Amino acid sequence: MQQRAAELKSSADRARHETDGQIKTRIDKTRADIAARQDAVKAKAGQAADHAQSQWKSMKADAAAKTQDLHDRMDRKRDERDVKKAEREAEAAEEAAADALDYALWVVDQAELAVLDAIDTRSWADARAAASPPS
Repeated sequence: MQQRAAELKSSADRARHETDGQIKTRIDKTRADIAARQDAVKAKAGQAADHAQSQWKSMKADAAAKTQDLHDRMDRKRDERDVKKAEREAEAAEEAAADALDYALWVVDQAELAVLDAIDTRSWADARAAASPPS
């Protein structure tokens, strides 16, 4: 900055000894230099903005991918829990069915015994009736 200020002071000192045409030329050149610097700054700013926007898009895409991955993992865990729960429920249902079959077999066995007891009791009653004298 000090160097630029010294150059500016020196340029002003020289301009005091120049003609109007030379000063106007100097003004035009200075304006052109300023415009060129501003264009360069704008271009750099545009590049920086483009770069920042590109980085922002990249960060958003990365965040979206990570969020999707998290949701996918959560869905897989939920599915795994659902599968485990379904497996437990199926095993419980199979055990209940096996218990029902065991009970049904027990009932059939009891029915068979009841039929045989009824036959035996009828046979005994018939034998007693035949052995008794007629009244």
